[in-house]
Amino acid sequence: MRSSDDIVERIRSATSIVDIVSEHVRLRKRGKNYLGLCPFHTEKTPSFNVLDDKGIYKCFGCGESGDVFSFVMKIEGLNFPETLEKLAKVAGIDYVKSEKRSDEVEDKTEPLVGACREFAGFCYRSLRAEQGMGAMEYLRDREFSQDILKKFGVGYAPEGDHSFLRSQSISSKTLGIYEQAGIISKNDRGEQYERFRNRIIFPIMNQTGRIIAFGGRVMPGASKEIAKYVNSPETMIYHKSQILYGLFQAKEAIRKKDFAILVEGYADVLAVSQAGFENVIAAAGTSLTTEQLNLLRRYTKTIVLLFDADLAGKNAALRGIELALTADFDVSCIVLPQGEDPDSFLKKEGADGFERQLGIKTSFIETKARLLKEQGLFDTPEGSARAIRSLVESIAKVPDAIKRELFIRRIAEKFKLMETTLLAELQKITGRERREVVRKQIETGNRNLSHLPIDTSPPQQVTEQKAQPAEKELLRAFLENTAVAYKALIEVDFDFTLLQNEFVKSIIMMAIKSYEETGESPSAAILLEAFHDDEVVRKMIIDTLVVNDKISEEWEAGNYTITEIEERIGQSAKQSSTVISKAVYKKEQSAMYPQLNRLTDEDELNEMLEKAMIAAQMIHPKN
Repeated sequence: MRSSDDIVERIRSATSIVDIVSEHVRLRKRGKNYLGLCPFHTEKTPSFNVLDDKGIYKCFGCGESGDVFSFVMKIEGLNFPETLEKLAKVAGIDYVKSEKRSDEVEDKTEPLVGACREFAGFCYRSLRAEQGMGAMEYLRDREFSQDILKKFGVGYAPEGDHSFLRSQSISSKTLGIYEQAGIISKNDRGEQYERFRNRIIFPIMNQTGRIIAFGGRVMPGASKEIAKYVNSPETMIYHKSQILYGLFQAKEAIRKKDFAILVEGYADVLAVSQAGFENVIAAAGTSLTTEQLNLLRRYTKTIVLLFDADLAGKNAALRGIELALTADFDVSCIVLPQGEDPDSFLKKEGADGFERQLGIKTSFIETKARLLKEQGLFDTPEGSARAIRSLVESIAKVPDAIKRELFIRRIAEKFKLMETTLLAELQKITGRERREVVRKQIETGNRNLSHLPIDTSPPQQVTEQKAQPAEKELLRAFLENTAVAYKALIEVDFDFTLLQNEFVKSIIMMAIKSYEETGESPSAAILLEAFHDDEVVRKMIIDTLVVNDKISEEWEAGNYTITEIEERIGQSAKQSSTVISKAVYKKEQSAMYPQLNRLTDEDELNEMLEKAMIAAQMIHPKN
């Protein structure tokens, strides 16, 4: 249950957004507002605006915006109740913490959090007691300091007489809570046992520091049949796909350095953090997930992936790259020498050696190309084609169109390929994926297409590009009725990447995005607000809307029905898309013929001829 509107408004009224933001951002007054460098992305020219009288902020660089509550939530990684509690203290207002959620939910989760806290405390003390001497000796041999063990709350879960269950007075009701928290489990006979016995314990915290789960490492010398690591199961308070190990300890360093080092496991986090690189985290117990990336986005959009030298580690990291790219993160990589992991590398090369690795980190394209080469894919022409196509498929996941073209250029230079060939392959992949997803969504009636690789950001040009008549006509159809125009283009399988005018493309993509999110064709006000800081785009929208008004008057005078008007809009959209497609393919075909005369390689010649035939088919389709 969200706190009452009364307490929220009282806190809002008693809080100065300028004072709160100033704790994190150096602001200077500009007119009646304040300006500073955005804390949510790296910039050299200030674009972060705080409007004191309205109690809001807006960054015109990355688009982040909100009020004092959303600012504190994003900058400090707090949830809404925790933010209320913090701001209430600042404002001197009494705030009852129990308001943050219903008693029913509170009763279900708080005992589990309490059980995790008690078990973590028991393990922490046990590591430093007589029964933990062996575990402590092992950790010392690994050269982990007392400070780093304390920082991450590392402990030890004994077995036998010193075990958690035997040394505690626990009621049957409490046993059930420990079972729900994943600390106790049951065997096939229904007998309860301790999940983490005789293991080094790594408490897993959420981003606010609450202990919600555990990872346990087996002690040296244990049977090889025993799993090296045991992790907490999914519980009411722990969902591994939504948690990043070490984020609570690392979040301030991540925010300060504006990048996160992503490693594989608990011990890796400790080793890297102890070496002075505190902005380190791990997706322990799971492959990197969208939820984890959304959590990390609060602090940075830049990731340095640390590859283990073994093949499994490399493949896992590659999967992480693909997901991070789709989520619009900037991704670079470090591949450690063969046989090394972060801990062993730091022991040999020290912090200076690790710093050098950070200095020579490579882009995801260079890293993936290197790994594909190690797997022998570039040993044959067939393998090389598969490898390069795989690289292009990765690039297709990058939402930013400019970044995609820069990566394509880099591949073309590295492998001495024609940039136009790679761009054609990229266009084929992105168009195919988008159309397939759209078809499925329309078939199932699901309008939520937020994950589509559609770039809705305003174009970077500062002067207006001249739009071709067909593109102007298509834009007019979308502004008249986005739903009708969009469905018409889906029917003819139109590839939106063929739009040449970046302003037209941005407006149409924004209209589609708005339609998919709301189910309604966006109004002029919505689109104008979406491009409120781009006068060129706003002018194009307004000019097109003026034309639409005149046409609408003609339709009204002609007494057309709504169905007839929608049919005309759909027909106009289809005709415009056909003209656009033919013009693009005709231009590509003209550019191919001079290249055909210069090609000597038979495979390249055949490939170019095939593309020329496809272009000819698109220009003059058979009925």
